[in-house]
Amino acid sequence: MTDNYDIIKDFLIPTEIVVEEISSTRTKIFLEPLEQGFGHTLGNALRRIMLSSMPGTAVSEVKINGVLHEYSTIEGVQEDVIDILLNLKELSVIVLESEEAELKLKKGAKGEVTAADIVVSTGVEI
Repeated sequence: MTDNYDIIKDFLIPTEIVVEEISSTRTKIFLEPLEQGFGHTLGNALRRIMLSSMPGTAVSEVKINGVLHEYSTIEGVQEDVIDILLNLKELSVIVLESEEAELKLKKGAKGEVTAADIVVSTGVEI
């Protein structure tokens, strides 16, 4: 029976770790040496950890009257629902006073819908 140590004893273990700060929002991290393919594995894991740790606010739920699912179309609207949701995903929202907020968008007239059409409550910036 093979001992677990025998399996990993030949793995390359990083002996040099260098952290290079590029700016206040960017940093390069070097780990050397690594096994072939482990750079992508570690890079993806670090990226996911950092993204999940970032503070911020995002659109998490959308309700559109008369729409059953994201693949629907809305009469009189050029974009389908999936495109509308993708546009909302790019919306920059800052919630100052609590962890969540409910915003409403009502457009009665024809024309382009913009972030300015969103009715914001107190403590919310778009």
